[in-house]
Amino acid sequence: MNEKIIKMIEEHGEERDFFGGASEEDILNAEEMLGLKFPQSYREFLKEYGSGGICGVEIVGVQGNLGASVVKATERWRNIGLDMGLIVIEDSGEFVRCMYSADVNDERVFSWIRGGGELSVRYDTFDDYTIDMFQEGIDNM
Repeated sequence: MNEKIIKMIEEHGEERDFFGGASEEDILNAEEMLGLKFPQSYREFLKEYGSGGICGVEIVGVQGNLGASVVKATERWRNIGLDMGLIVIEDSGEFVRCMYSADVNDERVFSWIRGGGELSVRYDTFDDYTIDMFQEGIDNM
């Protein structure tokens, strides 16, 4: 996990901001339900935090035996046209931030707007996305 992200969480996180680390079994189950493998950087987040965020920023993920918000969000957006090779990591309702599966070997984070259209590159890596979004949340406190 990126040290800057860890520090941001330590300094600005509150109790219950994160679900808690997901087990390897729960991560594998979520991957199987979606028919793909998560990118390594996102997997590290899931193992450490499960799902959650700070300062109003919410990254979907895996919540153990309660299910997986990443599966629910990704399936919902697939039903309205999201590419089957993408994983939703943030669901704003009108758009999503998403990443390709590990098979594609592309760590970039994209935006995709409800109703279709082209993917728009937003960040070069999951860590860049997380740092920027957490910083925006901190700045808007």
